[in-house]
Amino acid sequence: MMRHYISLCILVCTVASLSAQQASVEVLTPFDFATNFRDVHVDEGGNGWAIGTCATLASTANSGQDWTIGTCPDGLDFDIVACKPGTDCQTVFLARDGQVFRSTDGGLSWSDIPVNCSDPKGFHFVDDQVIVLAHGNTSLFRSTDSGDTWTEIPLAYTYREDIHFPSATAGYIFQQSGGPLLKSTDGGATWDSIYQFSANALYGDWLDENTGFLYDQNRHIFKTTDGGSTWTLVTDTGVPGNMRYLAALSEMELVGYVFPNSIFRSTDGGVTWVNNTSIGVDQYGLRFEGIHRDGSSFWIASWGTEILYSDDGLQTATSQFPGLRPNFEAIAFPSDMVGYVLQERQGMFKTTDGGNTWTQLTNTFITVSRDFLALNEDTVIIPYNSSGPQITKDGGQSWEKLFPDAVQDTTYVFHIEQLPGGRLYLFGSVHGAYSDDGGDTWTVIYHGFGTFPRSMVFTDDQNGFVGTDGGKILATTDGGDSWELVVDGDFTNQPIDNLFVLEDGTLLNTVSGSTRCSSDGGLTWSTTACAGRTAPGAIVKGPDGAWYSGELFPSQQDLLTNIQWSTDEGLTWQSIAGFCTYAIPGAVTPDGRYLYAYQSAGFLGRIDLEDLVGTEDAPDHPINEATVFPNPTIGPVQVEWPKNAGLAQVAMYDLHGRLLQQQVSVASGLTLDLSAFPDGMYLLKVNGDGWWQHARVMKIRR
Repeated sequence: MMRHYISLCILVCTVASLSAQQASVEVLTPFDFATNFRDVHVDEGGNGWAIGTCATLASTANSGQDWTIGTCPDGLDFDIVACKPGTDCQTVFLARDGQVFRSTDGGLSWSDIPVNCSDPKGFHFVDDQVIVLAHGNTSLFRSTDSGDTWTEIPLAYTYREDIHFPSATAGYIFQQSGGPLLKSTDGGATWDSIYQFSANALYGDWLDENTGFLYDQNRHIFKTTDGGSTWTLVTDTGVPGNMRYLAALSEMELVGYVFPNSIFRSTDGGVTWVNNTSIGVDQYGLRFEGIHRDGSSFWIASWGTEILYSDDGLQTATSQFPGLRPNFEAIAFPSDMVGYVLQERQGMFKTTDGGNTWTQLTNTFITVSRDFLALNEDTVIIPYNSSGPQITKDGGQSWEKLFPDAVQDTTYVFHIEQLPGGRLYLFGSVHGAYSDDGGDTWTVIYHGFGTFPRSMVFTDDQNGFVGTDGGKILATTDGGDSWELVVDGDFTNQPIDNLFVLEDGTLLNTVSGSTRCSSDGGLTWSTTACAGRTAPGAIVKGPDGAWYSGELFPSQQDLLTNIQWSTDEGLTWQSIAGFCTYAIPGAVTPDGRYLYAYQSAGFLGRIDLEDLVGTEDAPDHPINEATVFPNPTIGPVQVEWPKNAGLAQVAMYDLHGRLLQQQVSVASGLTLDLSAFPDGMYLLKVNGDGWWQHARVMKIRR
């Protein structure tokens, strides 16, 4: 058999367009992996599939009570999934831009069918042979041989949502941009215009060939009882905006999904609507994507590693991935072992073992603040809560008021910083407060600007800056005794939420993708004042002076958040890791070992920064490129490196960063066995003495 050698160095350069120097990513909460589910399909027998970011492919055989997490074919991300009726989901279709994949053996093998689709929206199985594929363009695709080949059928206009087939022959398309309602009577082969709406038709549903409902761009609800030939206005008031999905359970009962995660109900045929707040309650950061319906049963694929299930027409819903999903606001590590994470409304998480495990701290107040300060392992201050600023001096076992009663009830503060000289400074919409004795006594000042602070920095004990809503920046030159407005929406009306200070005192801010700097105390701002420095977003500074920041990947496919670092104060940036969901760099441990990132839906992850030593600390003797073969593989994978490289450890991870196996060898190579793992893409990391390399390896069937 011919060996296929692939250089690990070459492979790593192709991983989601990331650089060659990549760090290990570990997801800590709420699970040991993270994905944003995009679509789900479960048949009447309880068999089904779900897809998500980072090539997640999940399967169930019991209506989603249990899900098995696997990898999509070829390690690709897909937009939609659907099972062919009557096959127990053994025949399943996946679609992404330009490709349709099909399996007829329950996902054991896949065939790639080129289809020139873009933004695919849904598969419709008209009969045993005819399938219609809706996508985001002025056409649709139709197959008459169960998906072997596809023919494009042009349309005059685009359509926002999926198409509808209330019967095997009758189909409907609500077109946009002034386009008419289209109807097919031959299973999607031909389409005729039957009605012209006065406003863009957005989302609708059909009870049968004759009865349908429509939601248009003006938030009006319409109804037809004659197959779309005529439409009657149901209501033009009280309909929620930003509706992305409409389902008719009966002529009187309608449900609608309102972006990002609300379900509204109508029990009078669409005349009045009520927000069903029981759906997704106490789960922050959900964003519903694909919705699959089977009668009164619904499955909702959501961001935040969540699938919701309802068996009562979305009156209630349960989590099929149960776990805590708070909205994380900030994170800090006062020591290498002890760290705190602030949650919206729900208090704090704490770790005492270096981030390996996290526990919920109990408190009697509701945390509303977006900021906090950890002075040491035991002393933490949260500025804004339902009971005013709070402080703990025993690591969160107990909490007490920060201010004296006369100040506590009248002074509302949101951000906190500790100045270089030790002063504690808290800033609110109209007040500021500071203490020079560790919080025993407080001085309150009134600034009266009446704007919500988003960020605060001090360059020294006298000079400080606050960024607020509306693109405003306030400045002090006397340690916070007085403040003046220095920027009043001059270059943006967006919140100034990431002020940062360079070593030379220059101020830096990135908003709406543009980085501006000020070297005159915030009076003037320009891109040229940055002297070539940029920042993708908010900056976290490590103990060694390195900068860390994050941005979304341009394609928003595969890895969603691109974590970068800079060792020259923003002159150059290098991508170091990616997450399968949105993540904000939050804190580096004092020893510089881990960068922690967080976001809503309870997501907390970390990046091992020791991986970034790269080859700068390489041994004196040369290290040639390691190799892995065969690739793709049906099971065994041989990893080899030069004999003079010495001992090395080889670890294998899935695309979510979960460690699957690892071995150490003193020889110049070793063998990993992938035969027990599902088909898909896996990550290899080879660590030697002062060197490391990465690769992706594809597991396939014979």
